[in-house]
Amino acid sequence: MASRKRGSRRRKPRGDPGQLNLFEAPERRARALAKPAAPLRVRSKRVTAAAIEPPGILTPREAATYLNVAVSTLKSWRAKNFGPTWRRRGARLVFYFQADLDAFLQRGACGRDKL
Repeated sequence: MASRKRGSRRRKPRGDPGQLNLFEAPERRARALAKPAAPLRVRSKRVTAAAIEPPGILTPREAATYLNVAVSTLKSWRAKNFGPTWRRRGARLVFYFQADLDAFLQRGACGRDKL
């Protein structure tokens, strides 16, 4: 078996192939630098869902803040069919109407035995 010198195998270049390094030929560097610049992107203002929704619709996080309970408490109430009336849009989107939250507060708190 013939022995080879260590490190004699040609190594793959590391990094981005389009990236210049300090040891490249000056004409190649000049060609790469002479590429036309990409047009600037102008970011348009993003329309948030809060700007589109009617004012009476609340997310679970907003509803939890409104009722002064944790989001996990609302989730537990939904699983036990207790608490304010909630609705589902699609497969996952859960929301509450503010009128339903007010009605829940008007009914008053129940004891733990009524859960």
